[in-house]
Amino acid sequence: MISRSFAAVLTGVACLTLGGCFAVQEKTFGEEFDEASAGTEIKTKLLQGGTSNFGEVDVEVSDRFVLLSGRVPSAEDKAEAERIAWTARSVDEVANELVVGKFDLGRDVNDRWITEQVRARIIADSDVKGINYNIQVFNGVVYLMGFARSEDELRQAAENASRVKGVQKVVSYVKMRERQPPVQQAAAPQQSAPIDIAPAAETAAPIVPPDRPPTQRGQYSDPYARGATPPPGSNNTSGGLQSSPLPPAN
Repeated sequence: MISRSFAAVLTGVACLTLGGCFAVQEKTFGEEFDEASAGTEIKTKLLQGGTSNFGEVDVEVSDRFVLLSGRVPSAEDKAEAERIAWTARSVDEVANELVVGKFDLGRDVNDRWITEQVRARIIADSDVKGINYNIQVFNGVVYLMGFARSEDELRQAAENASRVKGVQKVVSYVKMRERQPPVQQAAAPQQSAPIDIAPAAETAAPIVPPDRPPTQRGQYSDPYARGATPPPGSNNTSGGLQSSPLPPAN
């Protein structure tokens, strides 16, 4: 369950993740290739060593921006996941929305339902170009990524997500992009069955900014560096966290 978003790309590159974003996006081949490479690199390193600590970490990459969401067992794991994300050289920003907690199968099933409902509402809205939006959901929190053509469209996409029953809040990392779409745009793959749109919730969930802005490359401090302040939960307070170093990024 390393990620739950569908991201089949305009150029035909296979999708990076497993359920949650749209099938086609207005991006160049180079952009899609960089995102695919970064996402694969990060997910591969998260799973190195056979550890299950990162089994519920979702990785989404868009425009040199990485969103980490999902669950990890400890604060150390949360810091380690972010450190691994920064080993991808084509990354400029990382948003760490990981939650420290325990596995909950019921929560995961509910999040998948919410993901499908948010996707269906955004696709059905003719005023929103749904192919440009990625969706991730964890514990009822909806994270939106991608590109909006205007502030009005961005707000409307978030409002569509906020009306889905079970959504606790909507956090938007959507960026504004002023550019012409590609001359030829591939059609989104046909779904095997239509997605039923459930009635809207009686009360819309709040739409809020991230609790803290994404960390940019110049701001990031490696918690494994000697002399760095370890994250909460670490027993080592002087020499940085102790771990075998990762191989250098290719």
